[in-house]
Amino acid sequence: MTKISIHQSQYIPWAPYFKKIAMSDIFVVMDSVQYQKNGVQNRNKIRDKNSEYWLTIPVTGQLTDFISEKRMVSDRWMMKHWKSIQSSYRSAPKWGNYVDQIAFLFEQNYSTLFEVNQAFFTFLMDSLKIETQVVLLSELQVSGEKSDLVLNICKELCATEYISGYGSKSYLDEKKFADSGIEINYLESIPPVYPQVHGEFIAGLSMIDMLVNSSDDVIQEYLFST
Repeated sequence: MTKISIHQSQYIPWAPYFKKIAMSDIFVVMDSVQYQKNGVQNRNKIRDKNSEYWLTIPVTGQLTDFISEKRMVSDRWMMKHWKSIQSSYRSAPKWGNYVDQIAFLFEQNYSTLFEVNQAFFTFLMDSLKIETQVVLLSELQVSGEKSDLVLNICKELCATEYISGYGSKSYLDEKKFADSGIEINYLESIPPVYPQVHGEFIAGLSMIDMLVNSSDDVIQEYLFST
């Protein structure tokens, strides 16, 4: 039995993104697909005592750029994001556990958005103790679009189960998956509920929010419970 999940590269993704990975044996990061404007490949939400707000990395280039090709307008976003995260979470219970690592990430030189996303992704995977094997789409010898691309990835990696969000239900060819001996397990993206340092709970934030606010036991229960 080999469980596969697939998702586009994102900037500091929310908790359900990592729950899907934790449930998988192999996670495929889609780097060699077209960048989506106004998505979450270059932005995500955190919160302060007043409200939630977006952290957005300004990017440049063409609409046809792959995620792996997308470049930042400049590096000025880095100090802004670091100050925002620090201001929002310096009083969170576990901020001290991660402040040095997060600060280090904002001190690096990045050439592309994908490099940024992968650096933060690796940090979060390590911090969350998720040991799922990670593969880049660009490393695989597969082709196709939408449902066929997903199916071909699953075949290439000898998957017996594909873990998908409900958003894919509209385009996945379930019969082709069944004919190939691959079960589709639709996973509802339900954000966890947990105490936040700033009071009344706000859902749907970057995983960084849960990481610094919740105990390791609470996080592990969310990620690995079925």
